[in-house]
Amino acid sequence: MRGVEGSTEPEGQGGGGLDRAVDYLDRTSARISRYMFRFGIHVTMPALVVLVTLDVALRYVFNAPLQWARDVNGLLLLISIFCALPHAWDRAYHIRMEVFYTRFSESRRRLADVVSSLAGVVFFGLMAVQAVRFVPFMIQTGETGEDWDFVLWPFMGIVAFCAFVMVARIFSNPAGIESLGDEA
Repeated sequence: MRGVEGSTEPEGQGGGGLDRAVDYLDRTSARISRYMFRFGIHVTMPALVVLVTLDVALRYVFNAPLQWARDVNGLLLLISIFCALPHAWDRAYHIRMEVFYTRFSESRRRLADVVSSLAGVVFFGLMAVQAVRFVPFMIQTGETGEDWDFVLWPFMGIVAFCAFVMVARIFSNPAGIESLGDEA
């Protein structure tokens, strides 16, 4: 039976627009989080490994280091980490003071989860906003790396996008607890 005419939601469930919007945010940000994680482990991490290996071989075997490798390595590492953060939050891989957390009562654990979620939303939210604000400045000034003559604003845009997804994941999964129905 349907709760509201034309609705596909079961009777008895909330069917408000806010509920649908939050559900959509949860599903969409979870899907984006998985894609970002896969991009990080299948693209940026292997590229980082290959570049570091190549640079080490050129530096120590042929005495011909890649001058730009340090800049690119840093950017690849940054992107790898930021792409993995929302997935790590959803899988409860984030760092907690387990020594204290496990000794808390259930109500104190919930309070600690709320405080850490609020701190995460504020931190990553401010980071995302600042990164978005910084992109036009970087475009205008043509900011490049120290040794790599390539514009850096696309990487700042990636950081902003990842931070926004992180805020969405924290909002959708405030306790950072792995969902059993969620695919890896």
